[in-house]
Amino acid sequence: MMRRVMGGAAALALLLAMSAGATAQGEQYRLVPNWPTLPAGMWFGLQQAPPPPAEREAQAAARRARGQMGGGGGLPTNQPGISGLAIDQQDRIYVFNRGPKPVMIFDTAGKLLLAGGDLEYNGKTINKDWEHSGAVDWEGNIYIIERDAHRIVKVTPKMDRFLMQIGTTMEKGTDATHLDLPSGIAVLKSGNIVVTDGYGNNRVILYDKNGKFIKQVGKGAGGPADKGTGPGEWVLPHKLAVDAQENLYIIDRENKRLQVFDKDLNYKREIRNEWNPWDVHISRKGTEGVGFIADHLLERVHKFSLADGKLLATWGSQGTGPGQFDWVHGIVVDSKGAVYAADTYGQRIQKFEPAGTSR
Repeated sequence: MMRRVMGGAAALALLLAMSAGATAQGEQYRLVPNWPTLPAGMWFGLQQAPPPPAEREAQAAARRARGQMGGGGGLPTNQPGISGLAIDQQDRIYVFNRGPKPVMIFDTAGKLLLAGGDLEYNGKTINKDWEHSGAVDWEGNIYIIERDAHRIVKVTPKMDRFLMQIGTTMEKGTDATHLDLPSGIAVLKSGNIVVTDGYGNNRVILYDKNGKFIKQVGKGAGGPADKGTGPGEWVLPHKLAVDAQENLYIIDRENKRLQVFDKDLNYKREIRNEWNPWDVHISRKGTEGVGFIADHLLERVHKFSLADGKLLATWGSQGTGPGQFDWVHGIVVDSKGAVYAADTYGQRIQKFEPAGTSR
């Protein structure tokens, strides 16, 4: 469902503020223009971008008036663009996207370093239309979530060789060897893997470094009907972040909260605020005591305190202009505090620096 579009005067004021390096509230971040640089013939998502929010909403309203309620209210069925971001300890930004190259790797200057993920892995080529985010481990190996194939593949840093798979290709389930539309992944320093199995199932799973099932957290079997609002229960566990102590900050998307667990998936607490979180990230160092949220509620980005959820900075609105977002779905922060936020329908990634940063 599309959210309310900010009025013209307010949107203009926000754009002017962004170009001057101010934010809507809290600490100040400034937009880095023309980031990244895409080579000719490369794009995120569809070569011809989808219509802007207002036009999509008008199309959906027309379909509703004709009684055509299917197909997501008139939205493209593959939801193009960027599905997620990751970052390694060298500050290389990994862009998981639904374009011709499912994984694109950039340096902090916006230069494309490597593009791939379009090979056949373990007998199947990645369906780029429903790739859903991924991760990079401490050795540089890359994990790609192929959501609708119910699997996650681990490949080499150059994406030229298959290493491991979690889940059974094209088979869904709730046991130790199956997933059902997985949504997010994090890899701990030990090599243990945490997966949010969220679009079909309602569970979070801990695997060892070889992909062997260790435990899961969820209501009942954690299946499609096993939704709940209590500790360790979920309504679409979506994505997650890891701090220096390897505490896990896991988005419980439709409950609009973060649930916090230790590295062994023992429940600790929850964090709530006025948001609809779609992605969360903590720096690779993880000692700053802050995280960042990609918030679908009003298409914004938040910097927040890990201790209590207090918002320290907020910027953005719905749209396709500078500093705006159209289904913001991915976020990471580098070692210098620069924030990278990406959207699906906007088909782009934007970089924001703390206002005091010198270029």
